[in-house]
Amino acid sequence: MEIPEVVTVSDARARLSRILTDLSESGADAEPVLIGAHRKPQGVLLSVEAFESLSGRAARRGAVASATGSVEAEGLHPSEASDHDTEAYVRGDLDADTLVARAIARHRRTSEQRAG
Repeated sequence: MEIPEVVTVSDARARLSRILTDLSESGADAEPVLIGAHRKPQGVLLSVEAFESLSGRAARRGAVASATGSVEAEGLHPSEASDHDTEAYVRGDLDADTLVARAIARHRRTSEQRAG
């Protein structure tokens, strides 16, 4: 990938609406927009899809969607606590091991409450 031209801060400010529209329309294929001064990049604008891909969110969101689909195929529905944990996982605030450990702990508590 060749390095794109650096857009000046004043040009970026003047064209921000158009830049954001272009990023949104291009999605994951959008070229990053470098912003800076004196041809030196100081920041970058990315499409949401490109950001999520770089941060791993897209893969985590896909894993959550797959797991949720499996749960719902069994006629079950995720709890509010489960939804909260999966959102934290997608954001990167929880790792997969912690997400699974919390789900198992919730399941055990629910099973014990039903049995006892």
